[in-house]
Amino acid sequence: MTPPAVILSHTQMGENVGSAARAMKNFGLSELILIAPMMEWPNDRAQILASGSADILANARIYQTAEEALAPFQLVLATTARDRDVVKQVHTPAAAAARLRQAAAEGVRTALLFGGERAGLGNDELSICDGVITIPTSEFSSLNLGQAVLLLGYEWLKAADTTPAVRIRSHLGVPATRGDLVDLFEHLERELDAANYLFPPEKRETMVRNIRAMILRSGLTDQQARTIRGMIVALVRNKYRGHKT
Repeated sequence: MTPPAVILSHTQMGENVGSAARAMKNFGLSELILIAPMMEWPNDRAQILASGSADILANARIYQTAEEALAPFQLVLATTARDRDVVKQVHTPAAAAARLRQAAAEGVRTALLFGGERAGLGNDELSICDGVITIPTSEFSSLNLGQAVLLLGYEWLKAADTTPAVRIRSHLGVPATRGDLVDLFEHLERELDAANYLFPPEKRETMVRNIRAMILRSGLTDQQARTIRGMIVALVRNKYRGHKT
């Protein structure tokens, strides 16, 4: 699947091109096209802000008109924060990413078009695009060019991301095996029996099941299971040491 190209029209500041290239690198976009850039190119400030994405800048293509730049693409979505006189479908970033993903999966060449810092895209440029994208904001609708590229790049990557919505990040080891957990259960239950905690006898089975369920819900790693067993040993040892004194 070929990611969408990022096309920047009439960009004024090299810093913004560099920031856009860095955002592209973060989210799997690699094809950068500039339409009539309003600064010298190559640009030192762009190189500084690119930070690790100099290859994207080195391979950037430059055209003088939107018609030339967009000519190879079959689906182009343009970003704009303002209502225009051109009737187009208006997408949220997530909806745009989904449409681009579907098109790319079908072998369609796609692109995202961004306007310049001062005035954004003109109606003539929008007229040759398939739809527009408006990024929801609170009160101030204008976004930095690099920020806009980053948001759309993030949505592109997220549209195919299979990372669980919630997960536990642990550096304490791999998940405990059933063997690790059974050893922990039996160790803990022996000491609880010795302390007469699992009482009365007719309730012992239910208490043991509840304790095991509570431990299982915590999703222990192998290291954490060993740590708890060490804690049990230390508590028992200290108890007997106290009796001796």
